[in-house]
Amino acid sequence: MRTSILLGTTFLGSLVCLPAHAATLSDHPSSIDKHHSAPHRKATSLSAERSEVIRVAGAAAGGGRMVAQNGAKSRSEITQAYIAKQAPTPNVFKLLGNMPGANVASADPFGMVSGNMTIRGMNSDQIGFTVEGAPLNDIGSYMAFPTEWVDSENLNEVTMQQGSANLDSPTIGASGGLVTMNLIDPSHKMGGTVAGSFGSYNTHREYVRLQTGDIGNTGMRAFVAWSHLEEPHFRGAGNDHKQHIDAKLVKDWENGSRSSVALTFDDSMKVSYLNPSLSAWQQYGRHANYSVDFSPTDTRYWKLHQSPYRVLILSAPQNIVVNSHLGFDFTPYFYWNSGTIASASLMSENAVYSGNQRYSVDLNGNGTTNDKVMMYTPFGTPYVYRPGMVSKVHYTIGHHTFVFGYWFDWSRQRMLNPYSEVGANGGPANVWGYLGNVKLSDGTRLASYDNLTITRVNSLFFGDTFNALHNRLRIEAGVKESMVTRIGYNYLPGAQYRTSMNAAVTTPNLGARYKIDNHSQIFADVATNFRTPTLNALYNTYSATTGKVATLANPTQKTEYSISEEIGYRYQDNILNGSITFFNYNFTNRQVATQVTINNAQITQNINAGGQTSRGVDVEIGLHPWHHLHPYVSAEYLHATIDNNYKVGSDYLKTAGKTAVRSPSVQASVGLDYDDGTYFAGFSVKYVGRQFSTFMNDQAMPGYVNADMNFGYRMPKVLNTHPEVRLNLMNVGNNKYLSGVSGIAASSRVSKGLYGTTIASQGTPTYYVAGSFAALATVKLDF
Repeated sequence: MRTSILLGTTFLGSLVCLPAHAATLSDHPSSIDKHHSAPHRKATSLSAERSEVIRVAGAAAGGGRMVAQNGAKSRSEITQAYIAKQAPTPNVFKLLGNMPGANVASADPFGMVSGNMTIRGMNSDQIGFTVEGAPLNDIGSYMAFPTEWVDSENLNEVTMQQGSANLDSPTIGASGGLVTMNLIDPSHKMGGTVAGSFGSYNTHREYVRLQTGDIGNTGMRAFVAWSHLEEPHFRGAGNDHKQHIDAKLVKDWENGSRSSVALTFDDSMKVSYLNPSLSAWQQYGRHANYSVDFSPTDTRYWKLHQSPYRVLILSAPQNIVVNSHLGFDFTPYFYWNSGTIASASLMSENAVYSGNQRYSVDLNGNGTTNDKVMMYTPFGTPYVYRPGMVSKVHYTIGHHTFVFGYWFDWSRQRMLNPYSEVGANGGPANVWGYLGNVKLSDGTRLASYDNLTITRVNSLFFGDTFNALHNRLRIEAGVKESMVTRIGYNYLPGAQYRTSMNAAVTTPNLGARYKIDNHSQIFADVATNFRTPTLNALYNTYSATTGKVATLANPTQKTEYSISEEIGYRYQDNILNGSITFFNYNFTNRQVATQVTINNAQITQNINAGGQTSRGVDVEIGLHPWHHLHPYVSAEYLHATIDNNYKVGSDYLKTAGKTAVRSPSVQASVGLDYDDGTYFAGFSVKYVGRQFSTFMNDQAMPGYVNADMNFGYRMPKVLNTHPEVRLNLMNVGNNKYLSGVSGIAASSRVSKGLYGTTIASQGTPTYYVAGSFAALATVKLDF
């Protein structure tokens, strides 16, 4: 924590050290207005309020679901005008759920559970996520945890780039796309917001945001926001809760330059939902849960699956222009987290394993070593420290704008799976799992997973944007060279102590956009992306009860590499925005994430699935306000196939030509909003087709339909406040369905191999269970 305080002080210092003569620079000129015009209410009159609401809603088509684009890549974007009408609890995945290509698997009604998201069949750990320029994916596994990020009230916009990451994106795992988020800007006027929500299952949330307004003549302004959420489980036992803080400080220089500091902190405690197999779902439905009552031999007791997590994210984007030709951007950031994925194991005292070493240990302290004892065995991350910086120089001459940049990232990530006692009430003595651990006679901590990983990233990139024909033609070209080093230290007995892996990857890209007229444009791009193997490739994992290897280390695992092509057409006027994009991906060394159960914990591992080809088309249409109505439609057709057979022992499963996992052929979404400045209402309906969960396509989850609604009323001004009431309804049909694939497998049945060998089932897929019908009422006061 001392490190984060020091870095935060450095960030703040940078605000007062920049030259006052600097001016603003941005890669995307169209984004400048968005950053300087975050919506806020004016404390004047109800009529002024109405006109401002209508203006904000009209800034993007489809009620804030679709913003006009001008680049060479496909992009979709939602704004605060849309976000503000949704339930204040959803995570970013749920907010993106109606965009073309976005396949969101929710696991609870309100979004307290991360769930999962795929884009064009690419899993969330293959998508890069950033907030205010800081990377958010776990540096070791690339997994994304959206419930720990920004509160929805504090989001200005969220952009999803379906095809590829950007040249300057700080990611080493984004082979399938990019999602960027920015916080709202602090208001120029002093004020704030207070809100309270209450809903189904006794869910409640409190929210406060305070705005400083302009701080004297310093050019600075800031906001700080706090929220608390408590959500009892809709199925099974348990209660999730969290506290969250977002803050942002902005310094506006006299001639337009801009400096800012953003902070996000999240402190949560969640009880895991059981992700059932297909057979368990068919037999028990929503009753397939962790155990409600404690038994000394039941590792599925719910109190043994409470997972605490804390996250701190700091970012300080700085934009400086030296003159009309030369400018600098640099974004230092710092990421810290600590948390646990809870689990339990039933241990035999005379056969306790740490790594592959067997011990006899008196676990319950009764003087013997012949008992079976329940132990708390969480997979923990005591800490991740991750500072970094993205810096770049822009130079414009003639029709060319050149950019040269450097990204540096360093992280230190500790992973631990210790053993500790289970209390008389069935719960752990300490949910974090780091206190009261069982130790051997030599003082060594007993653990089945114990390592430290250091990751270094150095990336250089260079690009050129060429504008011609009075800016009707825009050509973008660039190349990035990324060098990644992982060094792993394994502290388990019997394991190799030090392992390392290195990767150097070159990723060129080329794109163009041509404006046919003021409304029509065509665009095309070819991009390359990569994903280095996760830290799991450095280490063997061992069973706590047998000492056998659960997953093998593979430090020579190849880097995933993808080539993506897009070609599309956009139409944008004051009536509607529309786009259609045809895409094609080719992957080599495709890494597929799956959840495996180790010591009764659902842990993410990666499988090398060989090559994959994905082709399809995305369509998106949004209308600007028409009689206060804002229609929106999106759809996708996807044909994703596995290119290689999958090796099992000395034979191969016949997977070539099969449909890729988590890749529904058809998705479609329809939405309609009404907003006259006083009353507003909306609904959205999403259809997602069947998804396979095995490479052999011998098991799949059925398609489903989900519908959400919202209603709201902006009341007249009362005592210098602007009240608003809102009702959000989730899954209005109370459909009972599986929302996504959690754990995949190569096959779920006995198969005949390519060479005639009988190959046993390779595992049992698991699935996310969608939340039930739920309602959430919110009362908000702006002042």
